[in-house]
Amino acid sequence: MNQKWKKLTMLLSIILTLFTLGTGVMADDDDGDDEKHEYFQNDNDYDYDDDDDDDWEAPQNQIINQQQTEYWNIWSREARNNPDNPLPIIEPAELSITVNNKETSIYFIPQDGQLLVSAEAIADVLGAEVKFYYQSKISVLTKDNHELIIRAGSNAAFENKIKTPMPIKAASYEQSVYLPVSVAANALGYRVTWDENKKTLMFQYI
Repeated sequence: MNQKWKKLTMLLSIILTLFTLGTGVMADDDDGDDEKHEYFQNDNDYDYDDDDDDDWEAPQNQIINQQQTEYWNIWSREARNNPDNPLPIIEPAELSITVNNKETSIYFIPQDGQLLVSAEAIADVLGAEVKFYYQSKISVLTKDNHELIIRAGSNAAFENKIKTPMPIKAASYEQSVYLPVSVAANALGYRVTWDENKKTLMFQYI
């Protein structure tokens, strides 16, 4: 009788183990679209509203000056924007850029005082990796110890897993997420400047 009971117990253990493994495999076979944007899903409000400071809390020692000048090429990481920023272009166009003394060109879209760029394009020239989740319109950019997660239609970004406001919402164009060039560059450790004489965007690693 003891032997039968032991065999039954062992059989139940094997079935339970197989069931657990099967569940794990099923989870791994999911489309992966939720892998990197759980931060967004855990927030009921994806965006930052200039008139609602409940979405985020600034450090107590940080005084927010709403009159501070906002630049299109510098990410202040605060929920404000200057739509009257003068930009290098007034219509979508390719601009010459220089990164580490290498010259190339990228397509940019001027919008509300910001210069938007494709996540894939800027990642490529800055030597970063990018993953695009088509269904949720989310892009994940990584370089060294930097990570940036952005979603089209939201002005919230996750910089190294910290929810941070962008000056305007990211947009979805041409099967890519377009975000302010200042956000992409600064998050990956670069400074952006405009050389008026050469009509070139300069990226400097900082």
